[in-house]
Amino acid sequence: MLKTYEVVFLTEVFLVCFFCAMLLCMFIIKYSKQRGILLDKDSISKPQKMHYGDIPRAGGVGIFIAIIIGLLLGIKYKYLGLLIPTTLVFLSGILEDFHNSLSPKKRLLLQIAGASSAIILFDCVIIDIGFNIPYYAGIIFSIFCIVGIINAVNIIDGFNGLAGGYSILALISIAIVSYIVGNIEILYICIITIGSILGFMMLNFPNGKIFLGDGGAYLIGFLLSFLLIKLTQNINASEYKVSAWFGLCIMIYPVFEVLFSMWRKKILRDMSAMEPDGIHFHMLLYKRITRSNYKTSILIWLLNLPFLFLGIIFFDNIVILITLICIFIMLYLYIYFRIIRFKKLKI
Repeated sequence: MLKTYEVVFLTEVFLVCFFCAMLLCMFIIKYSKQRGILLDKDSISKPQKMHYGDIPRAGGVGIFIAIIIGLLLGIKYKYLGLLIPTTLVFLSGILEDFHNSLSPKKRLLLQIAGASSAIILFDCVIIDIGFNIPYYAGIIFSIFCIVGIINAVNIIDGFNGLAGGYSILALISIAIVSYIVGNIEILYICIITIGSILGFMMLNFPNGKIFLGDGGAYLIGFLLSFLLIKLTQNINASEYKVSAWFGLCIMIYPVFEVLFSMWRKKILRDMSAMEPDGIHFHMLLYKRITRSNYKTSILIWLLNLPFLFLGIIFFDNIVILITLICIFIMLYLYIYFRIIRFKKLKI
């Protein structure tokens, strides 16, 4: 149970991060358009592009700075060292946002460096997945998972509020479970991250005045993976043990989106798994059903809410969590292959 002064402090820090992110994003919008930099330009054609106009793609800068402020304010929670991995991961995206020329290999190396530093500084290693795996195998597996989720969040960043809103829902789920098991440090990082993303969302949803950019999406993906690993791999847990499958249940939408996309491109379309295309799940919903940017985001939030809610309730039940994951995958595939044959409908 949180004491009154702790609740007041968390509320104050949440508001500080919220307003810092929002004000910084407002400044970025004005500055980017004046200088013609950090813009996702209308003249640039991409298969996954779903907007019109020259829009700043540096919302991640506002989120990043707000999170730094939050970490500094919460120095007593001993996570100030998180600045190192978050900075490395953020650089892998923001450099691409600035120059549009950072090679995938260099981005991947920066992300691996960020994941590795999190492992070194915080022992952020997956060793318990229902059974124990060797520690060194866990290190490799953890790097793979962290980098995978970093890029998975970027994949679903296709519509106003989609990645940001989904991430807030996931962070709320993590925060609730953190509170239940008494992990106040993880709860604190959730609070400052939610506040920072929400400040950005004020200008991103529903009208899309600013985008996350690769930097913002990578940053959020890293924090989600870090928080889930630290929460589920807590060897000091006494009364409650959060299953590693809770992490996959919370992140199943972006994770399966990546896995299915790779399979679809490689097997069904005979193209590179890394090459972008225009038939991701959220894109099909937009093209065939909603025909609305923000409605697509809301629909996907609603589709995921039952799984997030049940994941919170059964965070320590491996069988139910795996069942939820399987049900989501079947629902995803059913909707995907049904919708790809639909004519345009309106919601």
